[in-house]
Amino acid sequence: MIVGKRDSITKDYMENPARFADLFNGFCFHGAEKVAPDKLRDMDTTSVVVPYGTDGVAVPTQKYRDVLKVLTKTDGKTAYCILGVENQSEIHTAMPVRNMLYDAMTFANQISAVANSRKNNHNKACNSAEFLSGFYRSDKLLPVITIVVHWGADEWDAPLSLQEMYPKDIDDSVRQYSPDYHINLVSPAMMSDDKLDFFKSDLREVLKFIKYSKDKQRIHDLVDNNPKFKSLNREAVQTISVCANVDFKIPEGEEQIDMCKAIEDMKEDVRMEERLTAIRNLMKKMGWSAQEAMDALMLPADEQKQYSALI
Repeated sequence: MIVGKRDSITKDYMENPARFADLFNGFCFHGAEKVAPDKLRDMDTTSVVVPYGTDGVAVPTQKYRDVLKVLTKTDGKTAYCILGVENQSEIHTAMPVRNMLYDAMTFANQISAVANSRKNNHNKACNSAEFLSGFYRSDKLLPVITIVVHWGADEWDAPLSLQEMYPKDIDDSVRQYSPDYHINLVSPAMMSDDKLDFFKSDLREVLKFIKYSKDKQRIHDLVDNNPKFKSLNREAVQTISVCANVDFKIPEGEEQIDMCKAIEDMKEDVRMEERLTAIRNLMKKMGWSAQEAMDALMLPADEQKQYSALI
C-alpha cells in the first residue's frame, strides 16, 4: 500500500512539465536550459509487446511507462526526441532489462506509426525491403532518453548496465559481441550536492532532503539554512513525506508549506504522544487519576488541559 502511494505521488510530481524539463536539464546538460517546459507534449505511456508463450501462441501484454513526453523543436510542432522517466521507490535489480524493453517498444512504436501512415496514404515502397518493413531508407527515428529516478535514501546497489548482469567468468569474446544497455540513474545518495544543485526547481530540495533523511542533524541544517524550505510547493512536500517516511502535517488547501514549521509540528506530535503514553502508564501501574499522573509528571496547566481532552 505504501509503495503504491509512493508510486502515485512521484508520478504526479514528475508529470509537471517544469520539473520534468528540470530533471533532463540537470542530468543531461549540467543545468543548462536545453529542454523548455512549453516544448513538451504528453505521450501515451502504454505500449504493447508480443512475447511468445510455451505453445508458440502470441500473447499481447501491456506495459506502462511512468511518464513519457515528446520534446518539440522551437516551432512547438515538429518532434525532436522522446523523453521518459521511470520512478523507483525501491531498487530494481533488473532495471537495465526493464528499461531496455521500454525503450525498444518506443522505437518499435515509431516504426509501426510510420508504416501505418504510409499504408493509409497508399505510399508505394521503392523496393521489397522497404515494403516489408514499411520503414524507408530515408525515414529516421526520434532518439529516446529515459532517466530512472530512485526516490530512496540508500545507494543503488543493483546493476546499471546489461553487461553487469552477465556472469563474471564469461569469455571476453562472447562479452564483446553481446549487447549492452546502460541506465541513466538519478539516485540522491550517490550524488554530490554540487550535482544536485544542477537542478533548479524544487526537485533539488526534494532530492537533498531524501539524501540526508537518515541524518537528523544534516536535515535540520539543510532546512534551517535553505530559504527554499520556508515555502515549498505542496506536491514537493508530499513527495518528501512519502519517500523519506516523514509524517508531515500538510495543511488542507495550502499550496506553499513552511518545512521548518512542519518539522516542529511533527516533533511536537511525537512529544505529545510520549507524554500521553507516560500518563497512561502511571494511571495503569499506580491506579492514579489522569490529574494525579499529570501532576506527578509536573506538566504545566495549559498542557494538562490538552492531555485531559485526549485521555
